[in-house]
Amino acid sequence: MTLVKAVEMIRPFEGLPHHETAVAQLHVAAGRGKRELHQAAYRMRNAFVAYDYAVSYGKAES
Repeated sequence: MTLVKAVEMIRPFEGLPHHETAVAQLHVAAGRGKRELHQAAYRMRNAFVAYDYAVSYGKAES
């Protein structure tokens, strides 16, 4: 996985809190190797999905 691909994975969640911190952490993980970057990218994407689901649960889609 490349850093560009990892950042694109969390791009849909750009308006959520801590997005800038997540991008910074992806840069740190990229320096530690491909495996670390892959794990961090999926972990962050899953966390953003869970957060988005939790705050929008039961609300009508617009």
